[in-house]
Amino acid sequence: MWTRRIVTVLGWNGDVLRAVEVAARLVDNGVRHGTPDGLALSERQLSLSAALEAAGALVIDVSDQNPAFPNFDAAVRGKKGRGLRQVARLGARVTRFLPQEGPGKTVRAVLVPGLVDL
Repeated sequence: MWTRRIVTVLGWNGDVLRAVEVAARLVDNGVRHGTPDGLALSERQLSLSAALEAAGALVIDVSDQNPAFPNFDAAVRGKKGRGLRQVARLGARVTRFLPQEGPGKTVRAVLVPGLVDL
């Protein structure tokens, strides 16, 4: 619901349901793989944000506390798991980066408005 509301408020001209699915998959991956071993439940954090680029693309970021992401490129190609592969199939350009400060990583999906060949 948050993604649907935010994407609508931002005025993105793309497929809202596609954006919702991308955000859901990124959050699911963050919950499953984004917590370092041994971190107490009360200390776990995950953040989701969305913004529009000047050119109209929707940027969805999910940040977690685990800087590791072994075989990221293989994951996007579907050679390791299915979540990021599905995000890419939904038309998103998927990247990752480490923050300038603090622990963790951010996985970013950029969606442009328009039709996607699935």
